[in-house]
Amino acid sequence: MSVSRNADMSAVSDRLLVLQLVRLLIVAALLVVPALADTTGSSVVAIALAYLAFIALVEIAGRVRPRFAPALVSWTVLVDGAAVALAVALTGGYHSPLLFLVFLDVVAVTLVASYRTGLKLAVWCALLLLLAHAAADAGVIDGVGFVDDQIAVVSAATFLLFAGCTAFFSAVNERSLRHSRAQLELLVELGTELERAIRRDDVMATLVRHSCSRLGFTRAVVLMRTGKMWEGVCDDGIVEARVQVADHDAPLVSETWATSAPVLVRLVGDDLIDLVLPGGINVVVAPVAVDGDDLGVVVGEWGGGAEARIPSSTVNALAQAAMHTALALRNAQLLDEIERLATRDWLTGLANRRLLDESLHREMARSQRLATPLSLLVLDVDHFKQINDTYGHQTGDAVLREVANALVANTKDFDVVARYGGDEFVVLLPSCGRDDAMGVAERVRRGIAAHVGEAPVTISAGIATTPDNGTDAERLIAAADTALYEAKRTGRDRFVASMRGREATMPTSRGWPAPLARGA
Repeated sequence: MSVSRNADMSAVSDRLLVLQLVRLLIVAALLVVPALADTTGSSVVAIALAYLAFIALVEIAGRVRPRFAPALVSWTVLVDGAAVALAVALTGGYHSPLLFLVFLDVVAVTLVASYRTGLKLAVWCALLLLLAHAAADAGVIDGVGFVDDQIAVVSAATFLLFAGCTAFFSAVNERSLRHSRAQLELLVELGTELERAIRRDDVMATLVRHSCSRLGFTRAVVLMRTGKMWEGVCDDGIVEARVQVADHDAPLVSETWATSAPVLVRLVGDDLIDLVLPGGINVVVAPVAVDGDDLGVVVGEWGGGAEARIPSSTVNALAQAAMHTALALRNAQLLDEIERLATRDWLTGLANRRLLDESLHREMARSQRLATPLSLLVLDVDHFKQINDTYGHQTGDAVLREVANALVANTKDFDVVARYGGDEFVVLLPSCGRDDAMGVAERVRRGIAAHVGEAPVTISAGIATTPDNGTDAERLIAAADTALYEAKRTGRDRFVASMRGREATMPTSRGWPAPLARGA
């Protein structure tokens, strides 16, 4: 708020400076024009000098008390009008060569200060000129050159009409400038919110909120294409929700992408938009694109009846907001990609060691807080070195990818599957006890044996479960590693569950338990 106040004070100071320059121009005219027109006199020179002293006082006051600047702009113009009107009266009234200064002063004040102040000055000057005319009629001042009453009234009315027209055009211009400033401030606010939005959904939600709360749309939706799906966020001014729909015929989307400009329609004839904004009336579809890359669209419904019109400034504001949002979305995508590269194994696409460590500590804390079990599977491809030596490293890499796919296919979405290093994998099983973990291990063992086709593959696995085998991440991993080594020592192609110092071994030559509560 202090920044805004400082900006306003700076603008007022700039206006006062311009008015001071206009006043100096008036002083110069008071000294030069009468001399050129042979109407000079000591009285006009005295007015010019007194007016110059007044200008100096205003300048000093503006520098000593900057907070008085608005009052100086508003009220000192009356002194301007009095000085100019008096000089005009003393040099011929409506025939004075200085009459143009009245028009100059009114126009300058109207444009620099405000149309209200300009009208106030115009009325003041017209009144002073009429009073001067009356004084000339009464013989109070020299009336040489003054016109009759009817012409004086018509001249004053003409002057007021001129001032009124100037004020009207200034008001229109001022209103347009205020609206442009308001739109710019809204755009700055949107930019500030977009800077805080890191995730893609947060960015889209920021744009729909901006469209409804600031731009005045009754409903808004942002859609981004992801493969054959459209994902986005919808806001009806009350409830904000995520949306996900399959691809549909979308001619309006294609048109706004092709033209890179907003499309306005009275009634929507687009299957995709009809699906996310059913019954939409008076709709704007704007592209969300950056550097020629069409990321998505923003759709705003203005509503209203058949006669409703969407202001062009609002359409432009939505298009500008979409452009800024596209940049934020691109940044969010880049951030997601960076995080994915930082937390995913480059070969298999599974979680890497870093993400596993974070997930393990988080789930360990959750397990202790909720008193629920947590199991950990450590798996190793049997004789993986022989696979590389026999079939080559490319086949070995393909085997690791197929093992990773089989692990993902035979575990739950909320399980964490990670490549621990080399040919070793880890599966984190939240809310899973020892018996359920043994069922998962068997299902994984069978799935890998059945679906890895690059080379014959078997796995060995070790299982550890909280709290029996450890109450922290380090002990749990150590217990699972010990169980894995035991599975390899006792013949491979099997899993071993750590059981408080004794091992429960499940070899392939015996019957395997059916999946338990966590079944496939």
